[in-house]
Amino acid sequence: MKSINVNELQNKISQVMREVEAGEVYQVSRYSKPLAFLVPKKEFESISGEGCKKCVSDLRNIANKLKTEKSPQGQLKLEKVKTVNYKTKNF
Repeated sequence: MKSINVNELQNKISQVMREVEAGEVYQVSRYSKPLAFLVPKKEFESISGEGCKKCVSDLRNIANKLKTEKSPQGQLKLEKVKTVNYKTKNF
């Protein structure tokens, strides 16, 4: 992953977009504060598609089960929660 500030991005937008199209990921900063990421369309779709929605839905279901499945002493019954493995994407 490469870093670039907003001013530099404005000057090099064509070059940066070609690199992003080729698979590069950029972190865009303003005043040294991370502001956004430029990622290839294919990468964005892989992390924001149906798989991601299902992952979030499954995590919400697990959280709801944890809220409702407490023992009389107020302890969570973790043995009843099904674990699910998801492939994660690192930039």
